[in-house]
Amino acid sequence: MEGDHDQVGGTGLSGMPATVDPGTKAQILLAAGIDLQRAGHAEEAIDAYGRAIAERPDLVEAYHNLGVALRASGRTAASVACFRRALRLRPGHAATLSNLGNALRSLGETEDAVSLLRQAAAGEPGSPEIAYNLALVLRDAGRLDEAIQSFGRSLTLRPERHQVRIERGLAHLLGGNFTDGFADLALRYPSPIVPVRGKTWPRWDGSALDGRHLLVRAGDDLAETALFARFVPLAAARGVPLILEGPDDAIPLLETIEGAARVVRRGGRYANVAAEAPLPDLPRILGITLDTLPAPVPYLRVPRTPRREMAPPVPGRLRIGIMWSTGSTDGDARAPSCPLTHFLRLAERPDVDLVSLQAGAARDIRQAGAGALVQEIEGIEDPAIFAAAIAAMDLVVGVDGPAVHLAGAMGHPVWIVLPHAPEWCWMLGRDDCPWYPSAWLFRQRKPGDWAPVLRRVRAALDQALDAPPEPEPAPADEAPKTP
Repeated sequence: MEGDHDQVGGTGLSGMPATVDPGTKAQILLAAGIDLQRAGHAEEAIDAYGRAIAERPDLVEAYHNLGVALRASGRTAASVACFRRALRLRPGHAATLSNLGNALRSLGETEDAVSLLRQAAAGEPGSPEIAYNLALVLRDAGRLDEAIQSFGRSLTLRPERHQVRIERGLAHLLGGNFTDGFADLALRYPSPIVPVRGKTWPRWDGSALDGRHLLVRAGDDLAETALFARFVPLAAARGVPLILEGPDDAIPLLETIEGAARVVRRGGRYANVAAEAPLPDLPRILGITLDTLPAPVPYLRVPRTPRREMAPPVPGRLRIGIMWSTGSTDGDARAPSCPLTHFLRLAERPDVDLVSLQAGAARDIRQAGAGALVQEIEGIEDPAIFAAAIAAMDLVVGVDGPAVHLAGAMGHPVWIVLPHAPEWCWMLGRDDCPWYPSAWLFRQRKPGDWAPVLRRVRAALDQALDAPPEPEPAPADEAPKTP
């Protein structure tokens, strides 16, 4: 909003006459807060709602809207108190129940969130938004069949909402239903894709192209590229000459994938192209199921380009590469990021060296007082150096992010620590991963509770390093004979 934010209907809030009764003043402040919130001025809106409540402590709309504004600004715990106060003033209000459920979902209080959103859905069964919110928290709780039904109910009420279909697809994939999951997920990738020099091509349907080329496009997300790169050789095996396109810094890594006739930088000129496909849409096009999922690791390798040399390993010591964060969590207990301090448990062993595989890690390392415990690698943000660093580790331990995906794609030993509600590719209730044979999964049992997860990682490390070596089998000619 431009202009004086305190002006509502020509009345200056800061100069409001003293003769205005508290009820009217509260309504003016409430209206101002709504306008400010819609204009993206969260702090001013929060102030206006607070002043409205001071004038009229029973103004339920002010508590509700204050809760929405606080949550949008990252103060989820404070928003919960506002929503609860609004419900005491107006019990059973569906929108407030839904917003409180959403806030508790962010705080990891999944079961309470499910209960509240069920109440909201019962109170307003015609709301596609509430059905969608209920579906999201049911998916977090691992109740996939119920979640898929609730996504379907939301789509029945409002069929045009593509995001609901995408989220339903993630629930299908989490349960191992690749056919329905990738069909829904295809909506993430519009067709045609962003034009190249004004040129677009139809989406590939898996058929032969009569000698013309297929353009496959990798995005900027290195974790996503590592996950889906395995499908490039399968697409090429259909007799389709394939051009693989990607961002500049990833080209050396993409060139290690088999099956592409050419690997090109984004936005180049392409001759004789008949169709295109986003890299993550290949499993749908190829008809991949959980039973036919290829995992021929390694399918990504260290690029043959000049790269920074890693320091040689210290004899008798295990070098573990770690990644603990994927960025800001905004107070969300469901986020995959884990405090670095939990990873330092691994460095308590005298025979372990920790190496950061995380770009921009200096601040976290300094705040954790871990400068003497965690080594950093210069240039780790370069995918080629990143891959070389992973290859130089004895083991990678990390949260769901590019380090663990690239390690898995390279066939490198990797232990992955996962939040209670993981991304779809890790599925539910298993400690192995069909996508990465070299991976071992360690899951949260309670949202936001990382300490027990890293204790289990440490116990597994102790067992691996301290277990007596298995005896070498005797040569065949020396094997004991059965009498």
